[in-house]
Amino acid sequence: MFVTTRSQDYVDLGREIGDALSDLGLDVREVDGILTVDGARQALHLVTRAHPTPADLSRLVGEAPASLPAMVVADRISEPGRDVLRRAGWGWLDRRGHIRVWSVGLRVESPLPGSYGQGRNQSPGLGNPWTAVGLEVALASLLDPEQPVRTRNTARLIGRSSAATHEQVTRFVSVGLIGPTTKLPLMPEMFWETSAHWPDDGWVGLPLNIDEVAERVGGDALTRVDERAATLGGARIPAVGDLPARCYVRSEQVLRRLRGLGDRSLPTLSWVRVAPVRWLPENTEHPPTSTHPWKVAHPVVCALRLAVDPARGREIVEGWGVVPGVHR
Repeated sequence: MFVTTRSQDYVDLGREIGDALSDLGLDVREVDGILTVDGARQALHLVTRAHPTPADLSRLVGEAPASLPAMVVADRISEPGRDVLRRAGWGWLDRRGHIRVWSVGLRVESPLPGSYGQGRNQSPGLGNPWTAVGLEVALASLLDPEQPVRTRNTARLIGRSSAATHEQVTRFVSVGLIGPTTKLPLMPEMFWETSAHWPDDGWVGLPLNIDEVAERVGGDALTRVDERAATLGGARIPAVGDLPARCYVRSEQVLRRLRGLGDRSLPTLSWVRVAPVRWLPENTEHPPTSTHPWKVAHPVVCALRLAVDPARGREIVEGWGVVPGVHR
């Protein structure tokens, strides 16, 4: 499991970690991969992986002997994966530009200087893939991850220009989330990374139930994305009827109208926020009806929102099976 101490692989990894710590301004000395950092000797237990998923890291931590500190060195570690390591007291070197060393005499968790990640894993100047269009491209890839992410087809699906779509596809290729040749999304990393960047703040609590909200603004302005919507897509979640509904609304104008409704001192019966993306696929098996005029989000949308919660939400998604490769 761990890289053998004093092997060439261990020495190379130790030097790589030492270089990263030096980039943070720490005094680092290295002998045969063993580091002395600011005077404290660090004989780290090292594991190397390419693109470990949170499930991979959970198994790794569970199967490891009790000897710590331990570090995972990988090309990419998603934020949910980092949470797994953080809870276990482990560290990491994410070669995109982030390090955590958590040991006696040295506790560091920090992004690395910008040139570090660019020099190893991506071409400089390609920009951020996690724009609104980028989220839509990622979402489209998750709906059918066995199909290549082609610019023209994806642009038509999400209603964006070919130029904007191509730019984002290129960015995903540059960070290793879409294959440069196959054009297939890397699964389940694409899901976890998208969830880590999925906006979930700015919810507005209303003292109105979802039926009353639909009466005020029209059911076509609401898309339900809560636990109830997830169960309609196959998730197994108990007692969802006791939770306030959560809906995306289609515009800031609708949200402003809803902010002024009702008495805010009353208990919250529903939550609303503007949808984080313009293109929002629906659960076609549960279209709007006269009894529930609102839309229901596609199960993958519900899974992304739930997975933002690193505890209960991720557990639900891992047991759901809605995304290939995401399971316990």
